[in-house]
Amino acid sequence: MSQPAVRAIALCVACAAASMSASTSATAADAVKVKLDSVMKLEPQRATGSNDAASFVSADRIEGNPEDELNLYGNAEIRRGGSVLRADQITYVQATDEVTATGNARISREGASFTGPSMSFRITSRSGEMPDAEYEYAPRNIRGCARNVKFLSGDHTSFEDVTITTCKRDDEAWFIKLDELEVDEYDQSASGTGASLHFMGVPIFGSPWFAFPISNERRSGFLTPTYGMSSTRGVDFSIPYYFNLAPNYDYTLTPRIMTKRGLMLGNEARLKYYNFEGQINLDWMPDDRETNESRYGMRVETHYQRDKLAFDIDYNRVSDDDYISDFSGNIRESSEAVLPQDYNLTWTDTYWNGGIRVTKNQTLKIDDDDVVEPYERVPQITLNGYAADFYGFELATTLEATKFKHRERIGASRFVFDQSVSYPLRGAGWFVVPKGQLIGTWYELEDMSRGQSFTEKNPSRVSPIFSLDAGLVFERDSSWFGRDAFQTLEPRIYYAYSPYRDQRDIPIFDTTIADLNFATLFTENQFAGYDRVSQANQLTTVLSTRYIDKSSGLELFRASIGQRQYFSDQNVEFLYAPEDKEYYSDNYSSGLRTDVRSDLLASVGARLARNVTSDVTMQYSSSQSRLVKMNAGVAWQPRPMSFLGLYYRYNYSDTILDDNIKQIDLAVQWPITERLYGVFRYNYSLYTHKPIEVIGGVEYLHDCWTLRFAAQRYVTASNEEESNFFLQLELNGLGSIGTSPLTELRRNIRGYQTRENLPLSSSPYDYYE
Repeated sequence: MSQPAVRAIALCVACAAASMSASTSATAADAVKVKLDSVMKLEPQRATGSNDAASFVSADRIEGNPEDELNLYGNAEIRRGGSVLRADQITYVQATDEVTATGNARISREGASFTGPSMSFRITSRSGEMPDAEYEYAPRNIRGCARNVKFLSGDHTSFEDVTITTCKRDDEAWFIKLDELEVDEYDQSASGTGASLHFMGVPIFGSPWFAFPISNERRSGFLTPTYGMSSTRGVDFSIPYYFNLAPNYDYTLTPRIMTKRGLMLGNEARLKYYNFEGQINLDWMPDDRETNESRYGMRVETHYQRDKLAFDIDYNRVSDDDYISDFSGNIRESSEAVLPQDYNLTWTDTYWNGGIRVTKNQTLKIDDDDVVEPYERVPQITLNGYAADFYGFELATTLEATKFKHRERIGASRFVFDQSVSYPLRGAGWFVVPKGQLIGTWYELEDMSRGQSFTEKNPSRVSPIFSLDAGLVFERDSSWFGRDAFQTLEPRIYYAYSPYRDQRDIPIFDTTIADLNFATLFTENQFAGYDRVSQANQLTTVLSTRYIDKSSGLELFRASIGQRQYFSDQNVEFLYAPEDKEYYSDNYSSGLRTDVRSDLLASVGARLARNVTSDVTMQYSSSQSRLVKMNAGVAWQPRPMSFLGLYYRYNYSDTILDDNIKQIDLAVQWPITERLYGVFRYNYSLYTHKPIEVIGGVEYLHDCWTLRFAAQRYVTASNEEESNFFLQLELNGLGSIGTSPLTELRRNIRGYQTRENLPLSSSPYDYYE
């Protein structure tokens, strides 16, 4: 303590003595107690740093000479420089600047608190020692005990024979025991030696060295190891090491050992710099024991944006066709057959935007299946203009120039002009939107020898399109099973006309047939893309109704039914080349249509109870007089982390057998006991009479840890069965051990939920003493 502070103590004690002498109506002891119960301020004349900050002391009784030795008795407390010292008795010695606390000693600083039978502490240097201490770090909910704690400075603490846990007191379900531990509160890091993890009283993991952060800030070091099991990879173990190279870039090296495959080195580099951010992932296996070859997978993602200019890269490449199915670990990734290699430069202004894009790809041949390799755009130049209200008109313009290349098929350069004009008219319960559109395409074909039936080098097409969209919204007071509600009736009609244009001399580059649904019912063109514009003379009618709860605005029920009426045939064919006509007549719809009406679409959704919802969508073919598509499901979620969903999917195709789907899907997350939860998803094909994907497991949620186990089995795109096993022990506040099944559980179970353990942020007043 500095000399001015000592003088302040002497002055306060002198004032107290003067007050005692002046009191004549109370005993001397009562006068001392009244005066000294108030907090006495020890304030230096000049503060030059945190060590010279103002100090405060309080106690039931104060004795001694502040220039020599000062004794505080009963609820003794000293506050200074962000530190709070408390004990039954505190003695301060001026000569050594040392505080000795005995009886329920406690010191709190920077969110950390330490308690023990006694302690010694130097106020100015903020150093000291506390034997047989218990500690708690509130921001991370970490606590434990140590044989001895040494305060080396205001932000550096050393522990001997220490335990760490986030469990509540008297509940040491898990803890980490270390010989020594060093905590740097300034650097927000902790490191120790001789670490062993004990779970339910049994040591399950040991390490001669251990480090962990005490904040959410990034720092170099080993990350939590992961391990799992797979039928194609065997035991799968990885231990990442993270390099915090700078605040704006880092690197992670992940050695991964698979008992059936060998060693794989995972590399991840990330960079953020002002308007630019990028990430590179490279997984490399020098020698695969199964194939005796070197294998790799690579992805590069970058994004740059400055004002109106933006640039993006998404580059993907693998060493061989089977790489993804061998190392992906889930059914979605294993089915990827086309890996994009995309480069995109854009400029965005108020009423227009433009861009240059190069799209290439790597197409994988999986299990000798025929995979349609898409065309590459090298490059594609676009210019789009849009005005939402130009004297009441809505204007949209697209100019596009694209060069298409393919390894086997005919190439071309294509120029597109697309201009639309509409005049929306809207009122409180009605709208009318007339619209006119003109689409022109001009081609210059290349490599004509690859398309024997194409004879014209410069085909073109100009197609006008006219449409009228109109609807009404009626509303009335009603009720839904005793609940006051609004009922709406919403009829809508949509007419579209486009004359026939012969397009047989135009190859298909990037166009597909749009799937029929409620959204595409209100489009003029049944094709998605500019290589085809359908012949249209058609009227769409849709009728919808809804029940909306008056008090909450919640939608209680909705139903829609819609269909197109055709007034002319569809004579525009969808063929990659005329010579493909025989193949497509047997395997794919060519786009021709002679029906007078489209398939009938219907959709119903209802909230059957407070926590029960159901949805059904159906597509009925008028020409085949049968149901061709259906999706139905019911979901029940009575409370958080409790979900039950049952779904049915059906799709019929008389041309492509692979498009026939008849599946039932059950997804469950449900409590077995108060802490034990079961998770399950079963997707079964009624056509093949075997499951497509199955995942099941259990979760045990304790106050300070969570244990998850899950087993998964699915059929890959190469028609092979893959099994994966997940086991994860999550230690609240420190991290997890094992392989997390959370990604797969969230993908498979729509209503899956888990608890979040770490606070995202904290206030400096959350842990104020």
